[in-house]
Amino acid sequence: MTHESARTSPEVSPTVEARLQAVEAQVHALQMGLRQARALFHDAPQAALLVNAQGRIVETNAQATALLGSTAALLQGRPLLNLFPPTAHSACTALLERVFHHRSPEGAELQLVGAGGQVLEVLVAATLHPSEGQEPLCQLMLTDVTAFKAAHQVLLDATQAQERDIQLLTVKLRQLGEEFRNVMLLSEGELSTTLTRAQNFLTLYERQTDLDERRRSLRHAATAVQQTQGLLDSLKQYMQARTIRARPQHVNLTRVLREVLKDTADLRLDRDVQVSHMPLPSVVGDSRVLHIILHEYVANALKFTRVRSQARLHVLVKETDTEHWIGVEDNGVGFNMRQKEQVVDLFSRLHPSELYEGTGLGLAVVRSLCERFGGRAWAEGKVNQGATFWLAWPKTPHSDGITGVS
Repeated sequence: MTHESARTSPEVSPTVEARLQAVEAQVHALQMGLRQARALFHDAPQAALLVNAQGRIVETNAQATALLGSTAALLQGRPLLNLFPPTAHSACTALLERVFHHRSPEGAELQLVGAGGQVLEVLVAATLHPSEGQEPLCQLMLTDVTAFKAAHQVLLDATQAQERDIQLLTVKLRQLGEEFRNVMLLSEGELSTTLTRAQNFLTLYERQTDLDERRRSLRHAATAVQQTQGLLDSLKQYMQARTIRARPQHVNLTRVLREVLKDTADLRLDRDVQVSHMPLPSVVGDSRVLHIILHEYVANALKFTRVRSQARLHVLVKETDTEHWIGVEDNGVGFNMRQKEQVVDLFSRLHPSELYEGTGLGLAVVRSLCERFGGRAWAEGKVNQGATFWLAWPKTPHSDGITGVS
């Protein structure tokens, strides 16, 4: 007997009729709910898969097929593991086992082979969907976090680079502080020595009666005062060099050498000085820094060639794959190579101050400025056979970015 005949039959009671209508309403509601659920699944803005206990794909939505670069027909019945690279198979299998065994939501971060074979980073949220009378299915929601992971890695790399820079900056600042304290302590000692010498000769002058002795004492006192003034001038130059705000640009070293020779012209007065140089390169650096370095090298060579009837200065040039080497060679008094490490130390003097003026700060400034740009400074020499002071300047210099720190 059909439902229609049951309705029209006079033998069907009103109660049965009402029950039949209620059942039909429930069936209709279930069908509508099923259609809505399927529509929500297929049109969901997030990639989703339904997988059975055997690990095979039962159904996919539009976002999942787009993510995987395939179609629902090709994906249906396919092993889920085929969507993941071999390195993720064990993690994916373990995820499914936990969901079907514990019947609780699970999650994992896995790699997925997406459209075009691209390996994607995805967050997988797995939930069990039991169906009465049917085998339960696992719903996998896939969230592509590849771009987020890439951005996170960039941020992590940048953070680590900043941390390294901060550590280097901290070390440089500590070195600067230590060097500054050393300079101040050594300067105090030097100033105390020269001023005490001047005071002693002036005291002696007051006690002396012989005119020649008094003149001699005055000359010694004047020399000590000049040494004091020289030290103060060197300290001023040191502080100026340490606070240069570098402006890297292409620098013609021939032009810099020409300016240096002009600045040191007074040191060559009434002397026979021959200056020559090989073809000098253009380098990337700060012109003021390079001027200070070459000025110190030339002035140093002129000072230690005063004992020669004819002084010879020759600027050498060498080149490596990464550096330009510039050397100022002289025929002066030279030095013992066992003392080469002391040449560029603060306040270091290898020759008597009575014969050769200077504070020992200049070459230390040169070393610091070279190191600030990734360069090097050193010297070679032989006693009474001259010396060569070298500058190795990188072809791609770098400044530490800290004013006054080398």
